[in-house]
Amino acid sequence: MPMNRRTMLSATALGVLAAPNIRDARAQSWPSRPIELVVGFGPGGGTDILARTIAPFLEKYIGNNARIGVVNRPGSSGEIGFTTVATARPDGYTLALWSPAALTIPYERRARFNFDSFDYIGNVVSDPSGIFVAPDSPFQTINDLVDFAKANPRRINNGTAGIGSANHLAMLIFSRAAGIEMTNVPFPGTGPNRTALLGGHINASTFGIGDGAPFVREGQLRILGSMAASRWDLLPDAPTMREQGIDVVAGSDRGLAAPAGIPSEIMDRLSDALGQAVRDPDFLVRAREQALFLNPMPRTEYRAYLAARNEQIGELWRTSPWRQ
Repeated sequence: MPMNRRTMLSATALGVLAAPNIRDARAQSWPSRPIELVVGFGPGGGTDILARTIAPFLEKYIGNNARIGVVNRPGSSGEIGFTTVATARPDGYTLALWSPAALTIPYERRARFNFDSFDYIGNVVSDPSGIFVAPDSPFQTINDLVDFAKANPRRINNGTAGIGSANHLAMLIFSRAAGIEMTNVPFPGTGPNRTALLGGHINASTFGIGDGAPFVREGQLRILGSMAASRWDLLPDAPTMREQGIDVVAGSDRGLAAPAGIPSEIMDRLSDALGQAVRDPDFLVRAREQALFLNPMPRTEYRAYLAARNEQIGELWRTSPWRQ
């Protein structure tokens, strides 16, 4: 039977009314298969540790018998992992354990993603950077290292988790503030960087104080200074750079992101689950055991913070590019 104008309008109205029900049904049935939480770095670093610590709590609060598998896709300073997520279907089954490396890569080279390629779920950790040495290092204080570096430019081999990583940028910011030059030795993640330092293959390393705290407490490493605004209760004897006359605050923020365009109802589920996970008493115990420097941010605040950070990194690149 041919449709008249009234029939067409009625059908359109029914379609509009049905759309929210379809979206609600999709959200209720999600997830019906495992979710991949992609880490763009190797096992053992702070990003990987956070992913494996938060995953079971996300499963708990997402519900629907959610299963989350942590997948390491290291390489190119995180680019491989971030590209995997940015180009995935925005259906809630592929998520990124986010880090600032994803902001630096599009400035350095042509990448398959940029700031707008992701939807931002929320922040979990803000891990200040620190400079670490072996227990038998001749550098007893950060000023010992600075004095040596001033007299011997680029003689100090300092490890970081890849060129353009958050801790590489922290090293550059520190070096500029201290008036020194160190040679960056890039590794595919914090784990290999720390292993090289433990093995005596480099003079110093820059990585998150959360990543270094267990090794400092066990006497395997010494921290010369943290780039935190104030001392951390889990490392109360570690002085800040500011205390030692070098005005630097820098580090790595780690949270969750999804491919841009994820359905709003699934985004709501993820955001709510993350908010509950970071307040879970058992998670707080695990986070303290893993020396995670917690700094939860809900998604609106998180996106605004990252947008400002993206502008800051862009300005640093324009004035002092770290790749030639």
